[in-house]
Amino acid sequence: MTPMSDDEDWLVLRTGRERRDLRTFELVLTARGIDSRIGHEAGAWRLLVAQEDVDAAAAELAAYEGENVPQPPPVLPVRIDSGWPGVLAYLGVIWGVMFAQGADLFGWDWNTIGRIHVASVMSGEFWRLVTALTLHADLPHIVANSLFGALFGVLAGRYLGSGLAWLCIVGGGVLGNALNVLVRPEFFMSIGASTATFAAVGLVGAFMWRSGYFRRGRWQHRFAPVFAAFAFFAYTGTAGQDTDVVAHLTGLIAGFLLGLQVAKTRLHLAGPRAQRFFAWTAITVVGMAWALAG
Repeated sequence: MTPMSDDEDWLVLRTGRERRDLRTFELVLTARGIDSRIGHEAGAWRLLVAQEDVDAAAAELAAYEGENVPQPPPVLPVRIDSGWPGVLAYLGVIWGVMFAQGADLFGWDWNTIGRIHVASVMSGEFWRLVTALTLHADLPHIVANSLFGALFGVLAGRYLGSGLAWLCIVGGGVLGNALNVLVRPEFFMSIGASTATFAAVGLVGAFMWRSGYFRRGRWQHRFAPVFAAFAFFAYTGTAGQDTDVVAHLTGLIAGFLLGLQVAKTRLHLAGPRAQRFFAWTAITVVGMAWALAG
C-alpha cells in the first residue's frame, strides 16, 4: 500500500479500473464503521482508508471476499437424446401385449403363461420375471404405468440414452421381480410394469446423485435426487389396496444399484452405436422371454 500524494494520512487499500469496482468494498467498510473514500489518480480508481484503519479495513475486506467466493456454474447433465424413442417402444410393447392378451393371440393364455408365479419361477420358469412386466390387469392399471413409465423413461433416456436407459429399466424390473419372488410364498402371483417403473425412478435418482450434478450445493441439495426417488416411492408406491409395495421397493432398489453402476462406468457416453446395441438387447430380452413362455 502506498500513500496518496495529496494526503499522507490516507493509504490505498484497493485499486480498480472503474469506480464501481470499488463501490462494494466501500459499502462493506462503511457498514463496519470504517471511514473510506474513493479517489482517482494516475488513471486508476483507488479505495483509501485512514492510516490507523488500514489493518482493520484489510481484515474486513479479506473476510468479505472469503465469504463471497464466486460459485462456478452448475455442471449440467449431458443430454444424450430426447428420451422419447425408448418411451414409444415401451408404450408399444405394453399396449401391444394388452391387445394380444385381449385377443387371445396365438391361442395363448397370456396372463397365465406370463405372470409372476413364485412356484413356477422357482422351478425354472425365469422368463416370467420379464413377461410379467408387460402384463396388466385392466385399463386403469396400464394407463397408470404408461404415464409414470413415460415420465421417468423420458428422464432416464435423456441423460443415459434411450437404449441404455431402457436396458437398465428392464434389467431393474427383472431384478426387482427376482427379489420379490425370494420373499414371497409359493402361491404368490403378480403382473404389471410398476416394478420397472420404480426401477426407472431409482435409476434416475442414483445416476443424478453419483454423477455429481448437485455436489456444489449444501448436503441437502447433493442428496436431492435420492430424497426425490424415495419420496416418490413413499407417496405413490405404497398407496392402494392392491399395490405390491414389496415389488415397488425391490424395483426401486434394483434401479438405484444400476444407476450407481452407470454413473461409475459412464456407459451413457459410449456413443450412438452402443446405444443401438443396448436398445436391441432390451427388445431381444423381452421377445425371447415371451418366446420361451409360449
